[in-house]
Amino acid sequence: MVRLSSSKKPKTLQIFIFIVLAVLFVFSACEKDDTSNSEEDQTLTCGSSLPSRYQCISAAGKSTITSYNIPELIGCWDNDGNDFCIEYKSDGTGIITSKPSTFVTASTATFKWGAMVDSKGKLLLSNVGTIYIAHQATQGSFDPQLALLSFKQSTKQFYGYNMSAIAKCATVSGGGTGTTGTGNIIFWINSDLGCGNITVSVSGKSATINKSFSASPACGADGGANFTLPVGNYSYTAECSGKKWTSTFSITQGVCFKMQLSK
Repeated sequence: MVRLSSSKKPKTLQIFIFIVLAVLFVFSACEKDDTSNSEEDQTLTCGSSLPSRYQCISAAGKSTITSYNIPELIGCWDNDGNDFCIEYKSDGTGIITSKPSTFVTASTATFKWGAMVDSKGKLLLSNVGTIYIAHQATQGSFDPQLALLSFKQSTKQFYGYNMSAIAKCATVSGGGTGTTGTGNIIFWINSDLGCGNITVSVSGKSATINKSFSASPACGADGGANFTLPVGNYSYTAECSGKKWTSTFSITQGVCFKMQLSK
């Protein structure tokens, strides 16, 4: 019988240990791949547990999945018309500061925000490459015209509003000598939603949307649901066959608000 020399035994043991470690490494890598694939295959839905940096936002009466992992947006943005300043925080929350004017008192409101994504977490893009930033008030009143904004990440530019990045939103107070009077709001759609005429109800009054518009209409336009209301905060309900919308809005003296209803 041939016996292994004592000098060969350690070498054999080293080879065995190397093989075991290699097998464990491959198995661990497979587990990580499976976990990664599982996360990629996950379907995101409101009402279920969402991964980090995702949250549901209620905009225009509907809940939508959003991501607040948009580093280009984090910081403060001032409206060039000096009407408001928005601060976006990295945790998906923010603060909007409304600046005082003759008719509007200075105020702040908190909100949560996110960029709209599909069920796989992919950002929804417009035909010009902008993403849709949805906002939902958590405390205070949020202008419904700002509920959904378009933003282009590559140029750090908002579409529809002249917004400039600044270091910090100013602290405001005062204004609001014209807190009485009336303002207007029009509810409208940009395509046939396939449910017939839409009845909109606000504070015991009702009006009907019976046509669609290719662009945002002026208050009072035929076919939209128009209301003239005293200055203040309101809620509305809109209904048609199989569809219903509910949300809130604010009326400012002499201002026309436009509320688009979507699918």
